[in-house]
Amino acid sequence: GSKEKVLVYGAEFEYDKINPVLITNNVDNLIFTGLTNFDQNNQVVPDLATKWEISNDQLTYTFHLRQNVKWHDGQPFTADDVVFTLDKILDPKTNSEIAQDYEQIKDVTKVDDYTVKVNLKKPFPPLLEKMAVGMVPKHLLDGKEISNDSFNANPVGTGPFKFQEWKKGVSFTAVANDAYYGGRPKLDKVIFKFLPDPNVRLVQLQTGEVDLAFIEPEQVARVQQMPKVKLYQLTSADYRCMMYNFRDPLWQDVRVRQALNYAVDRQAIVDGVLLGKGKVAYGPLQMSWANNPDVEKYDYNPDKAKALLAAAGWKPGSDGILAKDGKKFSFKLTCPITDPPRVAIASALATDFKKIGIDVTPEPLDWSVIDITKTQAFVLGWGSPFDPDDHTFKLFTSGAIGLGTTDGNLGAYKNSDVDRLLELARTTTDQNQRKQYYTDFQKTLAADPPYDFIAYLDAIYGVNSKVTGIKPRVLGHHGIGFLWNIAEWDKAD
Repeated sequence: GSKEKVLVYGAEFEYDKINPVLITNNVDNLIFTGLTNFDQNNQVVPDLATKWEISNDQLTYTFHLRQNVKWHDGQPFTADDVVFTLDKILDPKTNSEIAQDYEQIKDVTKVDDYTVKVNLKKPFPPLLEKMAVGMVPKHLLDGKEISNDSFNANPVGTGPFKFQEWKKGVSFTAVANDAYYGGRPKLDKVIFKFLPDPNVRLVQLQTGEVDLAFIEPEQVARVQQMPKVKLYQLTSADYRCMMYNFRDPLWQDVRVRQALNYAVDRQAIVDGVLLGKGKVAYGPLQMSWANNPDVEKYDYNPDKAKALLAAAGWKPGSDGILAKDGKKFSFKLTCPITDPPRVAIASALATDFKKIGIDVTPEPLDWSVIDITKTQAFVLGWGSPFDPDDHTFKLFTSGAIGLGTTDGNLGAYKNSDVDRLLELARTTTDQNQRKQYYTDFQKTLAADPPYDFIAYLDAIYGVNSKVTGIKPRVLGHHGIGFLWNIAEWDKAD
């Protein structure tokens, strides 16, 4: 038909900035592209780079770039843009949330307009994955204060869709890029409509006001009753956990953290809160080739929990609540109020902890007032379907403490063995040796827990049945990655 093909996505939250150098979000894939990308199996494939060579010592990567690629403003994309993008990520003044993923880079040099060399300090097997980061245009950002430049609200990339308008608090609109090197997308327009309330998303999915929305487990039954909506339930590497904030003296004794880990009936949470849409978690790499299933999994054992707490000096008071040195064992468990599974998890944890004499107050707050680093404990979500380095190094190493409130080691966890093993694992080329380092890391992490791992969540989306071309794959945190091949999606009239 001649009618415009518009896809409306009911987005869970609004973005702060659109700039892959500063922060990652699910609009990036539309506007920007990187030297590499991921296929349906989350394996690296060429994108803005057509091919690459790796030196024998694994320290130099030479990337050959696509020619005749244009930025959305018509300017040519060249090696200068690649050097600029990577230099900006590495520049401490940029204050990039992803800088740690690139710290093995020694320098980036232009060989000619379509060839770039990346030189490393140490071998770094995850590098090709990290090169999927969206490239940004030097001609628009050179000499600018990148963290608050107007570019972040008017992004220009090389991707399948071009930015059109951003109505703050309402929506973000992108239109098909006729000049896209991968071929013009089938959709004419994609609108991200900001709908933080899950019930509003559900209603608009039913009425057809949105074509696509992230679905909570308790909404699945209702979506199944909608004749014009198709349900996609995908495996994800996305886990929920309770983060211990080590800035609080409560968590210094490892026996206390181990006790709280034994106190949780995870299977009951998967069945009751997630309605079976997920599985019990015991560590951060369960979806990875590097997973070590032979770690302490903290199967439900309230008696063991009580014994550990007694050994740590906590004794029941007359009201049944544990106390030590005249202080009650009580804390606040913060969670985002717009995230029903997290609110329900916080409540389930409070119930489980109460059974062993700990007084927990769930504290659901709006994201806008949450500073995770200031909480006592927080219902956190992380997880990546990519290289095992991806959501471990930046979460558990002591060098990642204080990287801001949406990334890094938010709970200020410190373990020198974890630091050493994760550094070795990311800078070793032999896969078997890497796996051994990750195996040891997971054992160490389980014995000295930074989190109380709870569950992996299935990523569930409701999609208007007129939308075709969706290719499911294992998704990342918050269902990120569902739009990975949106340039191929179509919508029937």
